[in-house]
Amino acid sequence: MRKIAKEEFVKAVKNLIIQTHYFLPEDVLESIKNYIPIEENEIAKDVLYKILENARIASLTGLPLCQDTGIPQFFLKVGKNAYFDFDLSSTLNEVVQKVYEEENLRKSCVVDPIRRKPQEHCFTLHIEHTNEEEKCRIYLLIRGGGSENTSTTTTFLPTTDFSEIVYWIIDVVVKMLPYTCPPAVVGIGIGGSVEQSMLLAKKSFLRKINERNRDYFYSELEKQIKEKINGSAIGPLGLGGKISVLDVFIETAPTHIATLPVSVILQCHSYRRSSVVI
Repeated sequence: MRKIAKEEFVKAVKNLIIQTHYFLPEDVLESIKNYIPIEENEIAKDVLYKILENARIASLTGLPLCQDTGIPQFFLKVGKNAYFDFDLSSTLNEVVQKVYEEENLRKSCVVDPIRRKPQEHCFTLHIEHTNEEEKCRIYLLIRGGGSENTSTTTTFLPTTDFSEIVYWIIDVVVKMLPYTCPPAVVGIGIGGSVEQSMLLAKKSFLRKINERNRDYFYSELEKQIKEKINGSAIGPLGLGGKISVLDVFIETAPTHIATLPVSVILQCHSYRRSSVVI
């Protein structure tokens, strides 16, 4: 058994938060660069250039990629022979509070959701155990309010025609896209329980651009939905153009015979995602 030291964990998480706020992943940058020659709308093309320029300035100056510093969302995959001798939740809270204060990142959360106060630095944590022996993989998503607001879920009857489900997904995305700073990434969770389908959609964002579902059926469906949405001509920032989404990811899970949950989540172009293995 391997004990993961608190000092090692804290250092890794601190670096991860800083990196995620100031550096867009290389696969996202490359995807945007590759779309610029394809985009024919001059306004849309200019928006894509400005997204790249924003990323360049953020990386050079240590200014956040987006003023909405969001909710840090941690996904831990812990090997079966690795363990912590400290409380994960309280330790993460300490690191998040310290980094957000030291880096002067905006307090984008409120402790009380109805009375909307006080403002604070919050986070979410999801843990799963794997067969990777003594490793711990830490994934981080920074999700702003615009991306969180463009999330929806429903349940279909298992007898629902498949084309109706696909139509619903596309219709939902097209309606929400202008509110989430496109070009966006679409996460889709199918199956599981209702809350699990939403988590599946969010976990799909841990993939890299163009990393397809391992199941050929869903891999092809990802590409089909992406093509349909880009045909909407919503374009970057909703100003028109060919590139409305950078990619579409689908994750699935076994579900009850009497139901079929489907969730859709959007991620804005400030695709703040990173990971580390300790």
